[in-house]
Amino acid sequence: MRRLWREAPYLTAGLALALLVALIFAARLAMGMAYWSDPGHRDQPIAPWMTPRFVAMSWDVPKEVVMETLDLSPDSSGPRRLSDLSEARGVPVEELIAQLEAAIAAYRAGAPND
Repeated sequence: MRRLWREAPYLTAGLALALLVALIFAARLAMGMAYWSDPGHRDQPIAPWMTPRFVAMSWDVPKEVVMETLDLSPDSSGPRRLSDLSEARGVPVEELIAQLEAAIAAYRAGAPND
């Protein structure tokens, strides 16, 4: 390692940085896989703290189903909780949750069983 550092310090630092970034992404992937493989995290009751992406992941529906139901564009900025969306629209969060539950049920009724 010392020899590498002496002969090419910038390349060695770049390699170390690349390995660190790869390790971080690998850890995030492993944590996500562990979280979503737990059956307790599937089909959780939809709550105001959830984001549209979380709802889609928990209920195993395409993200587009959730985004269309909530009238969100794919380029909408950042994760927003359902409570934030309902507040911005001036509708009760229960109404958004009911819309999501109906859309998920409709998707699952029309989707082929795996």
